[in-house]
Amino acid sequence: MLNRISSFHNYQSVQNDLRRQETQVHHNQAQLASGKKLQKASDDPLAAHYIQNVTQQSEQLRQYVDAIVLVRNRLEHHEVIVSNAESFADEAKRTVMEMINGSLSPEDRVAKSREIEEIANNFLNLVNVQDESGNYIFAGTKPKNQPFFKDNQGNVSYAGDDYQRKMKISNSLEMAINDPGSKMFMEIDNPFGDYEPQYQLNDGSDLLLERAVNTNPDDQSVYKVTFVDMANGKFGYQLEQDGAVVKADEFDPSVGIKYQDVTIQVKGQITKGDAISLEPRKTYSIFDSFRDAMELSKGSVSDPNVTAKLHQITQEFHAAFIHLNKARTDVGARLGTLDIQEQQHEDFKITLAKSRSNFEDLDYAAAVIEFNENTRALQASQQAFGKTKDLTLFNYI
Repeated sequence: MLNRISSFHNYQSVQNDLRRQETQVHHNQAQLASGKKLQKASDDPLAAHYIQNVTQQSEQLRQYVDAIVLVRNRLEHHEVIVSNAESFADEAKRTVMEMINGSLSPEDRVAKSREIEEIANNFLNLVNVQDESGNYIFAGTKPKNQPFFKDNQGNVSYAGDDYQRKMKISNSLEMAINDPGSKMFMEIDNPFGDYEPQYQLNDGSDLLLERAVNTNPDDQSVYKVTFVDMANGKFGYQLEQDGAVVKADEFDPSVGIKYQDVTIQVKGQITKGDAISLEPRKTYSIFDSFRDAMELSKGSVSDPNVTAKLHQITQEFHAAFIHLNKARTDVGARLGTLDIQEQQHEDFKITLAKSRSNFEDLDYAAAVIEFNENTRALQASQQAFGKTKDLTLFNYI
């Protein structure tokens, strides 16, 4: 009885071993068929966990690359719009310069005014442009709001905000996909410094403000410079601050006019009684420049005050051109950053693929050797079992 029980357990043990060998051979066959070393997580739990992390990182990289493609498309469109805005600013500058020509008749200046009006209308349509999704490019973070509106007096108001829409293109980097219209077109640095000139010139004068700066940001006074004759044949000046005279002296063109934190430089031919009022203004809107140019076109060609203001408008359009050129350069820099970041993502994807391959992909040479060894071991076990399974003690009695 004990002999029978022992024989049964031996038989069962051999069968279990054969099944394990068969399972191993089948596992080898599955590896060779799929080309993958890992068939299930239990084959190597640590490797399976690492591969899962790599898969998640690869998916995140794919999302970042898709975001880069979207941002690049938006920025390229943005760059084209800014470039066109540059062209309009330059065209407006050249048109206003032609209006300064003293040989123009009033009719000629009116014709130039129509050109400015057409440029202004095209410019307004341009900056109200939408992208392929119907979002207004220059509305900040309010893409569904039309950013710019013009009233009956030609004043343009802004309905967006001062922020940028951004998109994440890596774990640590967000890229702006637009620029707010307020910063682009309504907050341009004043080419004359900290003040806007208002001219009170006599006939024959071509006096112009070159630059006026104030290093005291809290001083919001209005200054006025009036030029007078002096007994020595030179010009003197009288400087007023909010209507009160604060300084009077001989005018030295090489030094200019200095009072406390204020420095004023002028150029051109001075005549007795010429005056320039200086109102604080650090930035200006290009839309105001368009409006003022059209309004000044109605003035007389021989009026020195109108001519001086047209010179001012010319400088404003030139400053707007430079401002927009810098903005386009910034967009180009962002596009360059996208290219660098995309290349980094592609390099990291290759690194992840290599790491995953080390854990997941099959070494065919080693797998074939293992398969042959396991197959021969199974065959040997089967043959040995076939020879011994029928042997009992009774065969020898």
